[in-house]
Amino acid sequence: MYRLASLLLVSSALFGCTAGSPSHQIVLPEGGAVRIPITEVNDGAVHFFTFVHKGKNVNFLVRTDGTGATHAHLDACYACYRYRKGFTVEGRNLVCIACRLEYAISDEVWDYIGACAPITIHSSMSGEYLSIDSAILEKAGRYF
Repeated sequence: MYRLASLLLVSSALFGCTAGSPSHQIVLPEGGAVRIPITEVNDGAVHFFTFVHKGKNVNFLVRTDGTGATHAHLDACYACYRYRKGFTVEGRNLVCIACRLEYAISDEVWDYIGACAPITIHSSMSGEYLSIDSAILEKAGRYF
């Protein structure tokens, strides 16, 4: 019994706590694109999503700025993506978990501070949906 418990403990330590991207609301592609109802994301908040490609979580976020425009970004930046921590919301700011830089959610444009800023991804409005091509999210897998 002791031997089995020790084996389980060692296995858990080696394999159970691997670093990786967290999972958010899973989105599935339809016709080569991820489609998110605009009514779910145009509230001035940040909404996190996960697109799964080849077993890897590709996380992204959608936000509405102070002018009402909708933006899509990877949950990663060019400088801190290697830590696989992403961003979190604290009050009215999006905060990089790795370096603690903050971006006001309401800002129309997020200027780079050093190399840390959420990576913008192309999205478009298609009827009542925000659409992101699956190919864009598949290529973004390198950041996760």
